[in-house]
Amino acid sequence: MIPIKAVTSKENPLYKFIKSLNQKKARESKKLFLIEGIRLAEEAVKSGVKIKYLIINEAVKNFPQVNHDCCVLRLKNSLFKNLSETITPQGIIAVVKHVDIPLSKVKLGIHPFIVVLDGLQDPGNVGAIIRTAAAAGSSAVFFTIGSVELYNPKVVRSTMGSLFQVPIVNKLDADLLIKWLDERSINIVVADLNSEECYYCADLRKSLALVVGNENKGPGVAWKRAAKKIVRIPMSDLTESLNASVAAGVLIYEVIRQRNI
Repeated sequence: MIPIKAVTSKENPLYKFIKSLNQKKARESKKLFLIEGIRLAEEAVKSGVKIKYLIINEAVKNFPQVNHDCCVLRLKNSLFKNLSETITPQGIIAVVKHVDIPLSKVKLGIHPFIVVLDGLQDPGNVGAIIRTAAAAGSSAVFFTIGSVELYNPKVVRSTMGSLFQVPIVNKLDADLLIKWLDERSINIVVADLNSEECYYCADLRKSLALVVGNENKGPGVAWKRAAKKIVRIPMSDLTESLNASVAAGVLIYEVIRQRNI
C-alpha cells in the first residue's frame, strides 16, 4: 500500500511547488502540469501516464490506483481549495509529466488523418477539438506555434481525458510542418469561409491534415497556399461563423463518414 503524507501548512515546500504549477511559466520549466478530478486521473493511469504526485483532500477515502513511485499527499480542505481551479472540487488533483511527443515519433499508419490547430486561442475550443479528434480515431493532433498552451487548465479539463488518448505534437513551426506533410504526401485541407467548395463535395478519403485556423483570423496564409483543398461549411446569411470546435467536429466526422462508405 502506498503511504499517504499529510500536508497541513501552506509553507510546506512541496505544497508551494505544486501550487506553482497553476502558472504557465512553472508548467513549462518543470515539464509538469495538473489534472483535476477522478475521471482525468483514472484516464491518465489507464493510458499508462505516470503520476508524480496525487493530492487528495481530507474527505477523500478512495482514489485511483497509481504507480508505486507516486507520492500521495493528503491536504486540509482549505489548502486543497487553494490548489483547485474548479468551482466544486472533487477532492483529487494529480501532477503528471507533459504528454506531447516529438514529430519524429508520430506513427501515422495507412491513410493518416491529422488535425492541425493553427493559432487557436480559446482553451474550451481546443480541448473540445482534441476530444473530438480522439473520439474519431484521428492519427494525431498538431499544435502550431502561437496556439493556446496545451496544458492550460481549461484545455486539460475540456479534453475530458482524451488528452491521453491521441498523440499530440506541440509548438510546431507552420512552414516546417507544411514541408513535413508534403514529404509524406499528406494532403492539406483548410477550412475557410470564403471557399467556393462545400466540405461534403470534397474527397476527404485520402491521407490528409485538416487545418483549423484561429477563431478570428482563420487559417494562416501559408496554409492556404499549401492546401490541396479549401472547403467551407454552408451557413445561413444571418450567421457570420460557427464556433471553431463545432466547425472542426463537422469536418472531422465528414472525413470519418466518407472513409466508412
